[in-house]
Amino acid sequence: MAGVEDPAAIRDQTNRSLGKTPEEVSIEEVDAGGVQAEWVCWPGCSDDSALVYFHGGGYVFGSPAGHRDLAWRLSKEGGVRVLMVDYRLAPENRFPAAIDDATAAYRWLLDQGIDPQKVMVGGDSAGGGLSVALMVNLKNLGIPQPKAAVLLSPWVDLSGSGETMITNEDKDAMLTPEAIRRFTEFYLGKDRDPKAPLASPIFADLSGLPPTHIVVGDTEVLLSDSERLAQKLRETGGEVKLDVWPKMPHVFPILARIIPEAKKAVSDIAEYVRGHLGTQAL
Repeated sequence: MAGVEDPAAIRDQTNRSLGKTPEEVSIEEVDAGGVQAEWVCWPGCSDDSALVYFHGGGYVFGSPAGHRDLAWRLSKEGGVRVLMVDYRLAPENRFPAAIDDATAAYRWLLDQGIDPQKVMVGGDSAGGGLSVALMVNLKNLGIPQPKAAVLLSPWVDLSGSGETMITNEDKDAMLTPEAIRRFTEFYLGKDRDPKAPLASPIFADLSGLPPTHIVVGDTEVLLSDSERLAQKLRETGGEVKLDVWPKMPHVFPILARIIPEAKKAVSDIAEYVRGHLGTQAL
């Protein structure tokens, strides 16, 4: 990935929304327990449920604005308000800043009176890994789990030990093992253990986590992260839906405005949301 050495340059290139947000969409900035966030809501979406979403970007770049196209589509098809969390980024704010922010935002949501059984969490890439780390942290803290989770190409192994880091290196059009190593260094610094459970939740105790839907492309260097996560969740008695899409790039659902497969994947995710939260498409 070009510009990996310069986080500021990457942010300038990526912190813009993909596509034009429809005028009907409501966007409300909020202070979520000291963490910047925004509600994205299609008219008529449920007020008593929520999808808490964490954007990707290697813990180094990305923003709610850059994922707004995905957010409004999930709100419309899932019939749910989407809380896009603007967690602090590395290298200015290293681990565990992101997990602290994710936990604070989730606590804030429950403090608003929303039943955790009407809440889902989700994210893509680093945001997907952050979603899993959040659920592990909630379990450690004795905080109620969300109803379910949706993960797009989750990055859950910062040690880079997955087989497809090698076998898919020449197939992945979006990420390289070197880029992932640089993001890891930005996030953890040079002294942190990349296998720390809240940094790389693939190494955490995943028992007791809620049902999870994972979407990933089969050419990704991070494919093994999704496959091993699904396997480990199942081994601990968890319920997992793993969708591996052929010839699709990293976090391809974010391209729903231009790729038919991505649009279909968003519809599948929204169906999963509705099935767990009891909401209706709008």
